[in-house]
Amino acid sequence: MARLFARIAVILLVTVLAASAAPRQANADASGICRAITMIALAPTDFVFGPLIAAHDMHYGLTEISDPVWAQVVGFVPGYIWLLSLQAGGSIVRLASGVYEIVPGIFTLFDEGPSTPLNRSVDEAWALYSTDIGPCPIRIGTSYQTINEN
Repeated sequence: MARLFARIAVILLVTVLAASAAPRQANADASGICRAITMIALAPTDFVFGPLIAAHDMHYGLTEISDPVWAQVVGFVPGYIWLLSLQAGGSIVRLASGVYEIVPGIFTLFDEGPSTPLNRSVDEAWALYSTDIGPCPIRIGTSYQTINEN
């Protein structure tokens, strides 16, 4: 009988302590998981729009950078192929970094602050369409050659 009263007393004590504890404000940050999902979903747009983005970057390089005319003529086709390959590689890296950001994004759901992105170049580079919807960055057709131009 004494054990029953001791158990009841312990349960009451734990209940009173739990009820009297000051509640904290709920803080959650979904930006990490949202960034991971949008990076995975929108990485193929970098590859699909690759020819257009490479042409844009090629035009920028031909008009804004003062190379000699012979270098522009000789380097046009190899340069375009090089820009296409960089664009394809960038889209693969964007997809992989989105996959790798899922787990940290899940852990930061229960944290107060956002996690830092693994692939900042997506946020810093020129894109065909770029906006933020809440915590979700929407970047369609990101150019990986113009990261330092913005």
